[in-house]
Amino acid sequence: MKILFIHQNFPAQFIHIANKLAKNKKHELVALKPDPVVQLPGVRVINYSYLKKPQPNIHPLLSDFEAKILRAEACANQCLNLKNDKGFYPDIIVAHPGWGETLFLKDVWKDAKTLFYFEYYYSPEGQDFDFDPEFKIDSFELIERLRLKNTVNLHALEIADKGYSPTEWQKNTHPQWSRKKIRVIHEGIDTEFFKPDKDQFIEVKNKGVKLTRDNEIITFAARYLEPVRGFHIFMRALPELLKERPNAHVLIMGHEKHGYGAPPKVYPTYKTMMLDELRDKLDPNRVHFTNWAPKDVYRNILQVSSAHVHLTYPFLLSWSMLEAMSVGEPVIASDTAPVREMICHEENGLLFDFFDTNGLVNQIVRVLEDKDLREKIIENGKNEVVKRFNLKDSLKTLEKLIIS
Repeated sequence: MKILFIHQNFPAQFIHIANKLAKNKKHELVALKPDPVVQLPGVRVINYSYLKKPQPNIHPLLSDFEAKILRAEACANQCLNLKNDKGFYPDIIVAHPGWGETLFLKDVWKDAKTLFYFEYYYSPEGQDFDFDPEFKIDSFELIERLRLKNTVNLHALEIADKGYSPTEWQKNTHPQWSRKKIRVIHEGIDTEFFKPDKDQFIEVKNKGVKLTRDNEIITFAARYLEPVRGFHIFMRALPELLKERPNAHVLIMGHEKHGYGAPPKVYPTYKTMMLDELRDKLDPNRVHFTNWAPKDVYRNILQVSSAHVHLTYPFLLSWSMLEAMSVGEPVIASDTAPVREMICHEENGLLFDFFDTNGLVNQIVRVLEDKDLREKIIENGKNEVVKRFNLKDSLKTLEKLIIS
């Protein structure tokens, strides 16, 4: 079977399924992405180049859409090269439509089946855009921009033969008429990699600190340290948490730059903003920033943690929450829609109101002090991930969808 993957950051969410399919020598796997070059065993990765540059003085509302058009044009041009010069006709195209790359695919290969990863559909109400009053900007132009972000998604929903989303919440952000095309298939958690290790330890080398499971450690992880992931809420809870737990250490993992949301207005990063706001209220000997650690180091940090905190707007669910549950760490998470799909309060985790820093501290203290509750949450959390989100089952379901 000839399978074409398209993703502007390949392999990204397709890494596990691409690796699995590549083991079957009956398949021919090709992937398209822009520069830089990446290599994945068993997959021929081809880079595409932009044919034009962004135009100056374009209407401000069209700037984001222009970027997607330029990407769609470049991708289609490389697809035509594959078709005309190499004679490549995919049986199925597996792609993420969010950056525009899928716009012209059916005009290149009209008979190719399409399976799209529908990650998120934007809305000015009831999701991330209007959730946090502290960072809400009353601007009709921003709503216009948000509406236009869905242009490529709408086109993709029309031309897709099949689609999938990782959670029910993300599926249901899409228009009701389109949901019949979308199955819920999570990318999967590697429960063999993310598993408990009671002998694990970590070192904060720049501070000469070594931490083991005998220490009390609270962790927070997000790809980007920004409001979308509740970084500001977590930071504001720390002074009281450090007071309540005088021996606790806090480990914060994530890129300092903003990613999903808007940048801060005055400060270069939200980290600098929060450190300036809190100033002398944090003990640097107990609060440690690790940036975004390599996968094995990140896993090791989760393994030594006593409690993991996860916050999110009504937005994409982070893998980190499920990975923390998988390693046997009790999770304290914001009571927001994506989280409620995975966590039942006091059964496999603890929930608190996103904006309630006192509630967050109380739930952390509770899980640290109540041994029976802690053990119940840990065991149920691990079982939940193994039952619903383990990588082997997720890949089996996705592979069947691709080759059927």
